[in-house]
Amino acid sequence: MQGLKLREVVAARSRRVAIVMLVVAGALVLVAGASSRTNSRGSAPAKGAKISMVLVLDDCVNPVERPLRAGAQAAAKKLKFSLKIVCPSPVTAQAQITLMQTVIASRPKAIVILPVDSTALVPIINQAVSAGITVATTELDAPASKRSFFYFGGTPPLGQGKMEATRVFSYFKSKHAKGTINYYVTSCLPTVTGQQDRRRGFETQVRKLNRSSKFKLKEIGFANTTTDPANNLVNVQNIYTAQRGRLDVAYAMCGPDTQNWGTVLKRAKNHKVLVAGYDWLPQTLNLIGQGWVAWALGSSLYREGLYTYTVLFNHFNKGKKLLRGVHHGTSIFATRTNLKKIRNSPDVKGSGG
Repeated sequence: MQGLKLREVVAARSRRVAIVMLVVAGALVLVAGASSRTNSRGSAPAKGAKISMVLVLDDCVNPVERPLRAGAQAAAKKLKFSLKIVCPSPVTAQAQITLMQTVIASRPKAIVILPVDSTALVPIINQAVSAGITVATTELDAPASKRSFFYFGGTPPLGQGKMEATRVFSYFKSKHAKGTINYYVTSCLPTVTGQQDRRRGFETQVRKLNRSSKFKLKEIGFANTTTDPANNLVNVQNIYTAQRGRLDVAYAMCGPDTQNWGTVLKRAKNHKVLVAGYDWLPQTLNLIGQGWVAWALGSSLYREGLYTYTVLFNHFNKGKKLLRGVHHGTSIFATRTNLKKIRNSPDVKGSGG
């Protein structure tokens, strides 16, 4: 009897263990199912996930490009996308190419680049496009590349050169000038297409206007002043020292040399040399107000950053058609008469002015 009871007890315990195991197994199935559903939802892209984009500048020190940074950052803050800003050092095409290789490896959704050299950067831009990254250029273009679009915040450079030459002629005509007027051209980035076009536009318009003018403009020199503010100042000072006996006009094709031409003339107390310049650096505006720089032709680099990234974001996030080709705004001369308006623009405030 005791053996029979013992077998019954063992059987009863076995049945209870089996029941418990079934319950546990069922619970595990439910937990696994719930876990599977949770993971499925978690693996899908989160709503509003940030789109990553990169701004590749051509220079780390050029103060003119601060509004471009500010415009890009404003777009990122407003539209909630991830933005990384990088620049090469030194300012060479090879350094920017190497930087682009690193950026491509990080697989951003888009790259906006201000190329150091309009030709040398073409292969690496094409490499980024081949890797599935959308590329746009701004401020300076690489027209032979596969970039999607180029946006410039002002009148195209060729037209800017013509605008500058026309204004110089108008100035001297109002002074009833006669004879030969000597001008010197300075460029901080002479290898890029944009500044080459500015010079070409200026010289083309000078030749045209010389035909019917009582006075003639004559080019007496060209120099690379570099983008580094300190070196630029030294270079401009050296040019002035060498040419001051016969210099009438300084045609400065970018921001640092415009500011430094005004600085050099102020130190020399020389009001006889006309500075026809570019960009709205705060100190340049001060020099315009003081009469050391005649004018500075500006384009909106702030808008270049804001507009270009807005277009890209709307394409990725809202499915809007991506721009193609070349797009631009309109350049404006900063003079004594409109300084207050220029100072209140995001381009000046974005430069720290």
